[in-house]
Amino acid sequence: MTSILTNSSATAALATLQAVNNQLTRNQDQISSGLRVASASDNAAYWSIATTMRSDSHAITAASDAIALGSATIDTAYSGVDSVIDLVSQFRSKIVSAMEPGVDKTKIQSELDQLKQQVVSIADSSSFSGQNWLSTNVGDLYDPSEDTASLVSSFVRTGSSVELNKTTVDLQGISLFNSGGGGILQADDRSTGTIGGLRNTDVFTDGSGSIQSFTFNGPLNFTDNSTAITFTMVIDAEDPSTTPSPGPGNTVTVRIDRSTVDQADPTLNGVVSTRDQFANVMQKALQSTGAIFSTMSGSSYGYALLSNETSGLTGSSIQVTSVASTLASGKTGGLQPTGTSYGARPALISYWDQPFKVDYSAEIHVPISINGTTTLLDIDRQTVNDALGTNDGMVNSSDDLAAVLNDAMSKQNLGLTATSEGSYLLYQEDPTILKEAGSKTSLGIGPACDDFTDLPDFGLLDVDVTTPAADLDHYLTGVDGMLDKLTAAGSTLGSLKQRSDQQADFTSKLLDSLNSGIGKLVDADMEETSARMNALKTQQQLTIQSLQVANSAPRILLQLFQ
Repeated sequence: MTSILTNSSATAALATLQAVNNQLTRNQDQISSGLRVASASDNAAYWSIATTMRSDSHAITAASDAIALGSATIDTAYSGVDSVIDLVSQFRSKIVSAMEPGVDKTKIQSELDQLKQQVVSIADSSSFSGQNWLSTNVGDLYDPSEDTASLVSSFVRTGSSVELNKTTVDLQGISLFNSGGGGILQADDRSTGTIGGLRNTDVFTDGSGSIQSFTFNGPLNFTDNSTAITFTMVIDAEDPSTTPSPGPGNTVTVRIDRSTVDQADPTLNGVVSTRDQFANVMQKALQSTGAIFSTMSGSSYGYALLSNETSGLTGSSIQVTSVASTLASGKTGGLQPTGTSYGARPALISYWDQPFKVDYSAEIHVPISINGTTTLLDIDRQTVNDALGTNDGMVNSSDDLAAVLNDAMSKQNLGLTATSEGSYLLYQEDPTILKEAGSKTSLGIGPACDDFTDLPDFGLLDVDVTTPAADLDHYLTGVDGMLDKLTAAGSTLGSLKQRSDQQADFTSKLLDSLNSGIGKLVDADMEETSARMNALKTQQQLTIQSLQVANSAPRILLQLFQ
């Protein structure tokens, strides 16, 4: 059927032509731009990913530039350190020359001064892009929060978050001269000095046992076992004034009769006339009681009863009660009821001399011996700050030192307390932790030390071989130590340089990989696009011919009406 109102064939051919033209336009865009995905409408997911990756590529390129800048900074610092090592080696040689007899030290000092100036000049000029790691301006070079510089190392994306990674550089091991002190070629002031007197403290003492003193009265005539002296002792009770919940000790009863005397010395025939004879008898009677008999020097009659502290109890005390005698004379050998004699715990003192500072990297060690066991008490800057509520590590007085020691001893549960007495500190055992008392106890403290050994107390610029008090051996040792630190600084910078070069190489490869990945997502395949272009042109020509055929049908129909 042919309609003069609707030409379906022409409509279909026209639609096909429009579709082919649209594809041809897109294909031409790909050829002209080289992109398969040029806008979000082409492929929203790929376009989004590619846009983010292009942004990251720009950031990585900037990071690569920063890495190159850091590498140049490292190179500058390394060149400075390398040159200074050579100069300080010459400096050391000049000091050795100054040790030779008869040498003109004034001329040598002139050479040393020139080397000093050159070292300072190198340190001051070793700056790149405003950064100078050899001549620094840090308030406290030993403070971890202040003594670091940083270098850009990489740009990292994790999911939707991005991060710029940095490499931390410890300036404390690189700086030659620092405005606040502490550089490699400057005096090292980290030493804790005398540690408030504890460095020079080395004391030890034992506790004292309990004792009851008596005066012998005799003679004592033991005719048979019905004649006897009896008494009771309370041994090793704990002192209620110093010990919470004190133990009552052991109660023992002692009987001295004719059998006791005969066992001690049968030649006495039951008659004890002197203090020394009484000593033999008492020693026999006191066996396994926990007490011992002791004669008193300088006296023919004096003697004492003491706790031998073998009862297994923690107390040290002795009390005599219930003394009775059935001897005809009623004598007791001088024994009589007493109060309680408590053995004393040991106590020590250390003398306070001057304030000191505990550096960030310092740790103080105080040996403390308690009852034969030695413990090392460790004190660092945090211990000081926690105990005093400060942040500068300063111990300014004996009160401060006592607070620091008590805090440290409490944390290590040593059972010792320190009390400030102004010019000295008193150390005593804490009876709530250490309940032992008497001669079986002991206490020792010191000498304290810190972790630093052979810290240089002078800087390179302080060396003067012309002064009468100049200690050339000391100078030589100190300069050797500086050379060791310079060598370590060079090694550190070398390691940083190697890492920087490796990171730069990796960043370059990362950029290549990133750009390649973007291309795979959005770049057009030019061979495929060219082939498609030819096919579309052919389709366009065929569609035009189809449209011409479709449009010719109405003209043929007109011939029927002629």
